[in-house]
Amino acid sequence: MPGSDQLVGLVTSIQDYSVHDGNGLRSVVFLKGCLLQCRWCQNPESLASYPEIIFHAKLCVNCGRCKESCPEKAILGGEEERIDRQKCTRCMNCVEVCASGALSETGQWMTSADVVRKVSRYAPFYAHSDRGGVTISGGEPLYQAGFSAEIAKQCHEHGIHTAIETCGFADYAELARLATQIDLLLYDIKHMDDDRHRAGTRVGNKEILDNLRKVCGEFPRLRKVIRIPLVPGFNDDEDNVGKTVAFVHSLGIERLDLLPFNELPAEKYAGLGRGIWAYAEARRQPDEILERLLAIARQQGLKTTVGGLW
Repeated sequence: MPGSDQLVGLVTSIQDYSVHDGNGLRSVVFLKGCLLQCRWCQNPESLASYPEIIFHAKLCVNCGRCKESCPEKAILGGEEERIDRQKCTRCMNCVEVCASGALSETGQWMTSADVVRKVSRYAPFYAHSDRGGVTISGGEPLYQAGFSAEIAKQCHEHGIHTAIETCGFADYAELARLATQIDLLLYDIKHMDDDRHRAGTRVGNKEILDNLRKVCGEFPRLRKVIRIPLVPGFNDDEDNVGKTVAFVHSLGIERLDLLPFNELPAEKYAGLGRGIWAYAEARRQPDEILERLLAIARQQGLKTTVGGLW
C-alpha cells in the first residue's frame, strides 16, 4: 500500500508556464471532479470524477480502427458524435488504436509524489518570478481534498509557493485543512443571490459565503484573492458585482480578479458528448462594461485586475 506521500488522485492535466492563476510563473494542476455543475463551466473535461474519452472531430481521418476495436459497438459513423456514451464502458481501446489523436483520454491517475516530482522541475523559475509556484485547480481541489493537501504539503517541503483555486463549496474542515498548507487562496464567488446561484450552479451560496467568512477569521494571515468569473446575463451586472465587492470589502480582503467570459469551451462539450454548450452563443464582455465593473471594485479600495494577469 502506498504511504501518505503516495496518495492517488485523478488529474486532468498539468499546465506549465501559467501567469493567470496566481502571482509569478506557475504550474497549474487541474484535478477531475467538481462539487458544482455550473452551466457555463470552462473546463467540462474536469467535471466528472472518472477518466473520459474526448473526440477531436477535426483530427479524425475516418480510418475505422476505433470502430473495429470497440467491444461494445459504441463507435458511431457520424463525424460529429463519434461515441454512443450510453454503450461506452471507457475501456480506452479506441484511444489506444487512434493514430491521428482524434480520440484521447482525459483524466490520469497519479500519486501526489508524481505530481510534485513533475512540477518541482521548474522550482528555479518559480523562485525568480515574483513568488511563482504551483496552483491546484480543477474541477475542484476540495473534491479531492486529501490529495490536494498532500500535493501542497510536499510542494512546501520543496520550498515551492502553493495556491488553490476553489469554489468553496465543501465541509469547512476540508477547506481549513488545505488552508494550513497553502500560501494563497483563490476563491470564486459566482453570485451573491442564493436563488440565482442555485439556478446557475445547482447549489446555493450560503455555505460558500459562510466558509469564506470562517477562513478569513481563522486564517487572517493567509493571502486571499476573490475571483468573479463574469458570465453574460448571469452575474456581470453592476448590482451583483457591487454587492460582491461590498461583501469582500467587509471581510478585509484587499484583492479581486474580474474574469471576463471565455468563449472557447464549446468544442470541448461536443467532444465529450455533452451536446451544445448552454453558452455557445455568449461572448466576452465588451471593454466598456469591464471598465465600469472595474471602477465599482476600485471605489471600495480593492486592488482589482481583469483577466487574472497580475
